Amino acid sequence: MISIIMIVYDVEQYVEQSIKSVLAQTHEDFELIIVAGHGNDRSEEICREYAAKDSRIKLITCPANGIADARNRGMAEVSGDYLGFVDSDDYIEPDMFESMMDNIRKYDADIAVCGRFYEFKNRTLSDTPAEPKVLSASEALAVTLGHDGFFLHCWDKLFSKKVFSGLTFRTDITVEDRIVVDRLLSKADKVVYDPTPKYHFRERSGSNSKRSGMVKKNVEANLLMEEFLNAEHPELSNECNRFMLYEFVTAVQNELAGGTADKEDLKCYTAKVRQLLLADNPLVGRSLKLKAFMALQMKPLLAAYTKMRQSRASAELERFP
Repeated sequence: MISIIMIVYDVEQYVEQSIKSVLAQTHEDFELIIVAGHGNDRSEEICREYAAKDSRIKLITCPANGIADARNRGMAEVSGDYLGFVDSDDYIEPDMFESMMDNIRKYDADIAVCGRFYEFKNRTLSDTPAEPKVLSASEALAVTLGHDGFFLHCWDKLFSKKVFSGLTFRTDITVEDRIVVDRLLSKADKVVYDPTPKYHFRERSGSNSKRSGMVKKNVEANLLMEEFLNAEHPELSNECNRFMLYEFVTAVQNELAGGTADKEDLKCYTAKVRQLLLADNPLVGRSLKLKAFMALQMKPLLAAYTKMRQSRASAELERFP
């Protein structure tokens, strides 16, 4: 049995499609646990309507205290042997969970990962289908650190319940999945990654990840992840340092492009870029070195370059509200 957790808050225009896509799964042995926060639109009402019609839905309503708190509430109600997550503004292919369950059985894996569609208002991008890869915990973490396939999200994965033993989502961190999924991958004996796209990720300008203050919150999560990886996976030190350099250069870029950069934060991010750039890391390529140099010595040019890239991306790909 699969327990699928969905967190719902103020997504009235998307939540019905999300719920329907879960209820249409070809893997029939599942429960859908919806945790609906008291919001400002009809999202909770829509969830009640579907819960009244389908016994596979467990509905929990509560004050909105953040995604981590809601996920923990949902996990407390889990009955299944496997856990999956679907964001309430996204939707999934009918065979997503069947495909991932088949891969878990075929390869005797603890975690399955699928590919994604990236949905914009004017265009759909997607991962390229390929043969599944069976990875060790270290190899799977290296993939996430290299931006080379999948990342530390919950929603494109199916987890054996046992890897969650002793783990909950931290309510004091906004980017909570980043510092949980790294630990889940670390506990897995095998991870199977099938890049065939099954999950439709809706690119939204109003999503939590695009809100004000997210640069600093991403940095907080990244530092916690770095601490964990250095302690538990020293074999990934070069991969981790390259990832951190990329993330801190990106933090500098986003602060500069936003036009309201906090001087102390910017100073901190720049110092981290300098520290990581000085390390002798063979994995850091020329392009990242150039951006890091610009972050240190040519901030106005980096700000102009970042704004140009962001403007071009916005013109080509229109996000949902």
